[in-house]
Amino acid sequence: MKLTEIQIESLYQFTRQHYVEYYDVQVELVDHLANDIEKIWEENPKISFEEARDKSFKKFGVFGFMNVVESKELQMTKKYFKLVLKFAKEGLSLPKIVLTILLLFGFYQLQQYSFGYQIYLGIFITSTITQFIMLINNTRKLKRRQRQTQKKWLFEHVLNIQGLGNTAIIFIYFFDFPVSSAKEFLAMGDFKRAYSALLITAFLIISYITLVVIPKKTLGLLVQTYPEYQIT
Repeated sequence: MKLTEIQIESLYQFTRQHYVEYYDVQVELVDHLANDIEKIWEENPKISFEEARDKSFKKFGVFGFMNVVESKELQMTKKYFKLVLKFAKEGLSLPKIVLTILLLFGFYQLQQYSFGYQIYLGIFITSTITQFIMLINNTRKLKRRQRQTQKKWLFEHVLNIQGLGNTAIIFIYFFDFPVSSAKEFLAMGDFKRAYSALLITAFLIISYITLVVIPKKTLGLLVQTYPEYQIT
């Protein structure tokens, strides 16, 4: 026995009723449920569709689809940060590495001056605030798009919202700077100066990747992940 289109559509409705909001995760779960229901029918052809569906659903355990959704969210979050790392590594290749070295040297030299601490502080605050502003704007745009398409994609959510939010939180931890005052800033030794220069350079590179590079590549990344995304 094979499932009808109406039964398959009811499985999509079933996943939504059990708090699976992302379309791509729904597709995976519906495919799994459909295959399992057909196997159940092979063993017991007399069982109804609803009974076979519930029997299959019980195999997911007490928490239902929750573990699957959490696993997919973790997978896509890891994918996001792997992309950040990939683009960051590109900054270590020629000719970009020249600019990276210049930034490192410039920030290292900047620490000789009293106004250097204010510049460092300004970069941290500006980058973090910009992350939150983009996150708010992306949330509005994404909600509008989801109303139009009636589909919510997990990786789209991670690229536009969750990834930015996680990065902003990391930036807040970065804000706990190696020194807490301009006086300490000027009194740093060579090793600590080199460390803080490396930290602020990495911070700027990550900011550029999350605020400029990834947003420009979002559509391509989504189509690469979901070939059917471009149709929507």
